[in-house]
Amino acid sequence: MKFFEQIAQSIVEKASAALDVSMSITDAKGTIIGCNNVDRLGSYHVVTEEVTKAGRSVIFTKENVAGRENVLPGVATPIRFQQQIIGVLGIIGEPDEVGKYVEFVRTHVEMLLQESFRTETFYLQMKTTELFIQHLIHFKEWDNEGTLQNYCEMSGFHFDRPRMCILIDIEALQTAKREKKAVRISQYDLFQIISNYLEDHAQDIISPINPGQWIVLKYIDHYDLSKARRQCEQALRALKKFLQNQNAPSYVSIAYGKSYEGFAGVSRSYQQALQTLSTGKQNKKSASGVYAFDDWTILLNALIQEIKPAFAETLADYVEKLLSHSNAPVLVESFLVYCEQGLNVSRAARKLFVHRNTLLYRLNQLNEILSIDTQSFEQSMLLYMALKQNKAMKQPMQVT
Repeated sequence: MKFFEQIAQSIVEKASAALDVSMSITDAKGTIIGCNNVDRLGSYHVVTEEVTKAGRSVIFTKENVAGRENVLPGVATPIRFQQQIIGVLGIIGEPDEVGKYVEFVRTHVEMLLQESFRTETFYLQMKTTELFIQHLIHFKEWDNEGTLQNYCEMSGFHFDRPRMCILIDIEALQTAKREKKAVRISQYDLFQIISNYLEDHAQDIISPINPGQWIVLKYIDHYDLSKARRQCEQALRALKKFLQNQNAPSYVSIAYGKSYEGFAGVSRSYQQALQTLSTGKQNKKSASGVYAFDDWTILLNALIQEIKPAFAETLADYVEKLLSHSNAPVLVESFLVYCEQGLNVSRAARKLFVHRNTLLYRLNQLNEILSIDTQSFEQSMLLYMALKQNKAMKQPMQVT
């Protein structure tokens, strides 16, 4: 068992330091894989077979080890994992003195083995799930329905009901990847937090998709979208607290798409969540947040980002004309607030803390500079999108 070999020496060092005794651990073949005396590592320990056959602790006194090679006085006891003896723990010293530690150390070793096995199993499952998720979210590009069907048959996942994609972006891990910094955050701990707040059904799938992002594919069965947002907000708070406790930057963003059936539907929901995450992070008012694809502000900003380059260049001509004006910052801010207040001059003036006539004067300036009618919803909307698109182009993308 590879993981047994990997942790044996560490167990010996920590346990012997705490109890002030010497000890050794062998594998099922009798090879010493953990020992205070490193010169004995890799050597054969003949008593392993004897203790394994006995199936219980065996005492070795000075008298009955005389003349036996590589055997020291003490107590040896079998180590069990999943009802099988996989090695032997030996505590070296006078049996009457060290015997009191045998049961405690053996139990500790077996608990560590169980924990190590669970962790190793978790990472193996995560690797398999992550590969499946990559195939799933790139369904249209990779044309891999057969591969997905095979995985579903093996895992018991079903896609005949709507699923919603939730993306979790952890900026500390993104930064560590870009700057090649060592940020030690356990995937197992992240999985536990995410599943605790976002997993409701055995069909829910949770997996990392890159070093800084996790995905949750929620199985929807009369699912309440308001509940989904509450769960995302709770998960956001829990993840931020966890990162703070790890002394890591606690910037977390969560975005989700709409729910659809089938493999293609999940891929579509993922693309929506990805777009929502990008848009939400670019227009965020705080370092963290929860963003929904069906939020009209998100939809508008997503539409602005999708403006084709040729048309964007045409809009840019008008924007540049406005930005070259000496009073441009004030005019742009006034116009954006005016639009966001539903073209209501009085509300916009209050929002800007200016007199109504001052705002009207600024709007008239815009009318003259761009030959636009700011009372027209259609024309104002077009300029609003042009200004927002120009602002978005100047901001770096934050989603990898």
